[in-house]
Amino acid sequence: MGSTYEKWPTGHRGPRHRRRAGAVLVVALAFLTVFVTLAVAITTTTQLHLQSSRNLLLMAKAERAAESGLAFYAHHLSSSTIADASSGQAVLSSLASVLGGRLNGTTSLGGQSVAYDGNTVTIPAISLEPESSFTASIAVSEGTQVRLTVVGTATPAGGLGSAITRSVSIEAGLVSGGLFGSGMYAKGPISIGNNFDYVGASNDAEASVACAVENGVAISIGSGYIAGDVTHEASAAVAIGATVNGQVQTGDVPEPPEIDGSIYEPFATNIVDASTDTSSGTFTNIRIKAGTNPEFGNGVTILGVMYIEAPNVVYFKNNVDLTAVVVSEDPGPGASPSTHNVYFKNNLTAKGLDELPDTPEFSELRQMGGAAFLLPGFKLEFKNNFSSIGGTMAADQIVTKNNLAGTIYGSIIALGDAGLTFKNNAELTIDRSRFPNGVPGMTGGPPRLGILSSTYSEN
Repeated sequence: MGSTYEKWPTGHRGPRHRRRAGAVLVVALAFLTVFVTLAVAITTTTQLHLQSSRNLLLMAKAERAAESGLAFYAHHLSSSTIADASSGQAVLSSLASVLGGRLNGTTSLGGQSVAYDGNTVTIPAISLEPESSFTASIAVSEGTQVRLTVVGTATPAGGLGSAITRSVSIEAGLVSGGLFGSGMYAKGPISIGNNFDYVGASNDAEASVACAVENGVAISIGSGYIAGDVTHEASAAVAIGATVNGQVQTGDVPEPPEIDGSIYEPFATNIVDASTDTSSGTFTNIRIKAGTNPEFGNGVTILGVMYIEAPNVVYFKNNVDLTAVVVSEDPGPGASPSTHNVYFKNNLTAKGLDELPDTPEFSELRQMGGAAFLLPGFKLEFKNNFSSIGGTMAADQIVTKNNLAGTIYGSIIALGDAGLTFKNNAELTIDRSRFPNGVPGMTGGPPRLGILSSTYSEN
């Protein structure tokens, strides 16, 4: 009996072939599902990374805005005169008045005003680069200290998404009236030549200039750079060829501080008179008798206190090394600079009392740092080249010649009507952080705030 079978039409395959085709389809769909899933995952991860990058960028912008605001308002705080320092609330009220006078209605605030509700000074937003800005608030911290808080804000481009903020804060406290408010001050005119560069070590506000002249030209500067503010009386004029990073502004410039060097006098026990050889050597805690007019030779060293009776012309030749304070007796009004003069020819290094040797002889003086020259009624002259001045220098008149480059750890103060003169080529840095509690032997000046860098915090 022969076998029989059904023959499939040409072009058709049997069940086995269909099963293979179905299996291939399932595998293909599985791969497709995997690829789609991977694509979705990759897309999602990419979007997350992009969003993370945007957030990091926004965070950086917010931090930059906050730090910029902190520097901006720290400058305003440290340059503000406090009318009433009797309490923290009084300090805050004084600040509200000062900041309002400076900022209300300005372009920086978009025409808005500083607000004060009795507890907090609130300052509206100041815009920086596109989509970033900062706001600020000030409140009493403890005692007469205040805390400045600045919030930087960065917004996504086009306003899509949420803004990111970063906050920084720092405190400011009252400093002694003996810490005079200006880096450079003159009761008389200030005359500065060319190539004068003047900066602050810690912040621009340290390198400020103030002149109390009420008529005529108060301040003239040929060329250079001034990092801080330049302040003068509204009734006086200025002629400034230098670039001023701060503001050239009018205001009530205070009277000069009072100088009383009598606290140093007891230390000046070694007499210098006409019989003393001053041509060389080291001189420690000296008192120069009136009318001696000594000439100190090359390479002399002065340690401790140099107390100068009036009248006297004290002349230093070259390469003088001071680790001392130079103080004069006050000759009273009308003293002639021709008979009341301290002159340095070339190459002066003036260190502060805090750098005296750590020996019992100098133990008390080492705690009295802050003053370098306190010369009421005397003219102070520098010819060329000093590298540093270890404290505030104050004299009736100050005249400097050429090529001065160095750091002054305090203020430059011309007490009399003759004022302050710089010739050409000076590079000065003012560093007021070394003596934050004032200058022994100098009193007066309105209360001001000092930034307390150790209180800085980020939130």
